[in-house]
Amino acid sequence: MKKKIAMTVLWLSALIACLALLDHAMRRDDSDRKYSAFFEEEQGFDVLFFGTSRVLDGVSPMELWRDFGVTSYNMGNNSEPLGVTRWVLDLAMDTHVPDIAVIDVFYVSRAVDEAWTYTYRHLFYDALPLSRAKIEAVCATQPEDGRMEFLVPFSLYHGRWEEILAGDVERMVECEPYMMGGELRPSRQVRDNYTLTDEATQGELPGHQALREIAALCWEHGVEPVFIALPGHASQEEQRDMNSVARVAQELGVPFLNMMQVEGIIDFDRDCYDWQGHLNPDGASKATAYLGAWLTAHYDLEDKRGDAAYAHWDARLAQYEAHRARVWDGQEVPLDK
Repeated sequence: MKKKIAMTVLWLSALIACLALLDHAMRRDDSDRKYSAFFEEEQGFDVLFFGTSRVLDGVSPMELWRDFGVTSYNMGNNSEPLGVTRWVLDLAMDTHVPDIAVIDVFYVSRAVDEAWTYTYRHLFYDALPLSRAKIEAVCATQPEDGRMEFLVPFSLYHGRWEEILAGDVERMVECEPYMMGGELRPSRQVRDNYTLTDEATQGELPGHQALREIAALCWEHGVEPVFIALPGHASQEEQRDMNSVARVAQELGVPFLNMMQVEGIIDFDRDCYDWQGHLNPDGASKATAYLGAWLTAHYDLEDKRGDAAYAHWDARLAQYEAHRARVWDGQEVPLDK
């Protein structure tokens, strides 16, 4: 009887191990490339940037390091409503609690239950080991019939054999670990009939309450929250929604850096890589430089350049600059209208 039980346990253990190996083999590597450096960093971060792909493409942590000596990580994910950002922030602080959390408000009008955004949440969730906190976050942000693929990714990725054998493995993000969560998209595109507005949407939007919860979560951990709207092509409706955040920011006493309303940060005709307003490397450099100057002017952030404990940041910077030069610098990228 004991031998039978032992063999059963051994068989189940082997099965679990095989499933775990297959799960790892079938996963896309996007999460590892984007978040491995975050989980491996031992020194912590001054600033974490959260939000949508506007952050993913618009903020370069390595340029903040190069120009200001500030350590940061780009936690931006594609199509992320603020109700999801609240959970990404919570889970991220289980690993690193920053001095400042900068929150992108571009999706302030989006609800958590917009089905077309669900799949993009894999980018962050897949980087996390299974835990009670992850289960709570998935249950709070995913419908009941869609939770299993986030908690047991093998249930989603078992169909990847066809892609892998065909060599057709599409990347979700164009980033490498030395980019500290940022992305470079080498292209240019202009949006026709693009007009700025300072009008604001009236009434409550889905993201307003999420911003209140985000601020409370930050204060609970001793973190300074900052709300931002990055520059880039946006419809007047999108701009009005972002402008409405000023009311919530005033209510909470949280700084709101609306870079859409600051002239001259980017060239709207050349610094976006697509008509949706995602920034190309030139636009990201300009937005990052403005952000770095603003952050260091308003907060006491130590310049860590030259500190031996951060020598690995210089090594990452060299890798980042070589990558940027390879895909962008010195290349005349045509404007796609």
